[in-house]
Amino acid sequence: MRTKLFLKPFKLSVPGTAVTGITGGVVGSFMGGPVFIVVMALIGALIGNVVWMMGGQDFFLYVVVGVFLGIGLAIFISGMEAALLGAGTGGAIGGFIAVNKSMLTK
Repeated sequence: MRTKLFLKPFKLSVPGTAVTGITGGVVGSFMGGPVFIVVMALIGALIGNVVWMMGGQDFFLYVVVGVFLGIGLAIFISGMEAALLGAGTGGAIGGFIAVNKSMLTK
């Protein structure tokens, strides 16, 4: 019974862990080799797990939508070579919108 209580929050936080873990892995790939990828992915997954468990589900939804809109807009304007930059800026803008929305609606 104690194990179920420990694993239940972890199962609920898998989407947050996945989003920031993948983001951390991509950041680590720009920093260097496989060690950086693993370390940054683990740090990102930890941050995502904490944010998700604190109630940041809407935040991750806005970030993911922002990533896809940013990719689409960057490809439309500049071509495939700008897709990664569009994903990063779209996700950041999505996060900013989510934070501001949560501050203004409470």
